[in-house]
Amino acid sequence: MKIYCIVGETGTGKDTVFQKLLLQRNDLTPIITYTTRPPRIGEKNGKEYYFVSKNVFNKLKKGDKIIEHRTYETIHGPWIYFMACDNQIDTKSDKKYIVINTLQGAKKLKDIYGKDVVIIHLYIDDRERLLRCFARETNGNCDYVEMCRRYVSDSKDYSKENFEKLGLKDLRIINDNIYQCVEQISKIIK
Repeated sequence: MKIYCIVGETGTGKDTVFQKLLLQRNDLTPIITYTTRPPRIGEKNGKEYYFVSKNVFNKLKKGDKIIEHRTYETIHGPWIYFMACDNQIDTKSDKKYIVINTLQGAKKLKDIYGKDVVIIHLYIDDRERLLRCFARETNGNCDYVEMCRRYVSDSKDYSKENFEKLGLKDLRIINDNIYQCVEQISKIIK
């Protein structure tokens, strides 16, 4: 078993890279994480996330089924992103899993599964990241205040110091060309 964990700031293309890798490689099994935030336009339950209520999160937490969670204080109130023990990972298999997670989630996976977790940090320069974030909001979400909050928060969360503090190796892949980025990650998976 191997888990490839994609991390990165908002606007770095995590979802796009994740979907392209799944389309190109039939040897990858997706791990779908959960969130209490509402779906964005075009998102489908069970594809990008499992969209659940805070009550569902609380029941899973009470039942000790949460691997890791992170609460973001948004302008809409708290949104929780989490990974649950929901039988998506078979540790006895030779499967290759892929998941998008927070830096803290990646650390927790590394703590649980050790060397079987490869953390891939998607990165682009700040200007391009901001333009991508803006474009995503312009395509129908139009939540610019929340976009700015996430942009600033992620700049701090994904600092080199935080990688070091969490004891994570920063395998940084620059995503300024989606095709080259996906190819580079595909080579890492091989």
